[in-house]
Amino acid sequence: MNRITTIIIILFFFVVQINAQDSTDVESGSTSEIIALWTMTGIIVPLAIAGVVISAVPPSISIVSQDGISYGALNFETGFGFGEKRITGVFSDWRIGTSYSYIFNSNVRDVFRIELKKDFHFDFVDRRKILLSGFHFSAGLMTDFPNDGYTIGTGAWLKSPWLPFFGLFPEHTYGITYRYNKYFGGKDFHEISLGVTSAFTF
Repeated sequence: MNRITTIIIILFFFVVQINAQDSTDVESGSTSEIIALWTMTGIIVPLAIAGVVISAVPPSISIVSQDGISYGALNFETGFGFGEKRITGVFSDWRIGTSYSYIFNSNVRDVFRIELKKDFHFDFVDRRKILLSGFHFSAGLMTDFPNDGYTIGTGAWLKSPWLPFFGLFPEHTYGITYRYNKYFGGKDFHEISLGVTSAFTF
């Protein structure tokens, strides 16, 4: 919050300084410049900031099945991606993701994961590459403290790159993901998530 507040204050004083300079400018020209500057400040910058903030939220809606009982859950996922520039932005081919599943039952522990994902893009669906569709496979480790295990999964998605922000490219992924989770102690469970994930893609 302090960082965002600082950016807004700096931009405000920047606009005021621009407005105060060179009073000999033609009135109509300076007015249009002020309008354009305020528009950029009020729309583009908040969108860029939101691109970073929203990369951690909103959560996906999930169902966790354990010991034959299903529980509702929320899954938060973000990470880093490495990929290729495709006209409108950088789309990931590989992702390293971290996720947290909050389960709506006090008797079931929440789950933390770190995963490696491989994306397969259906480039032929949208040749402009504004929204790419495809699927992924994933594998990684998970824990609910103190129990540890592994997780493997797959999913289908639509991807869209977000606004560039200080060299980062938050890429939002909309889709469905299935994960098979197994503790090293032997017990396993399943999770299906529907919603939004993200990656800062380079």
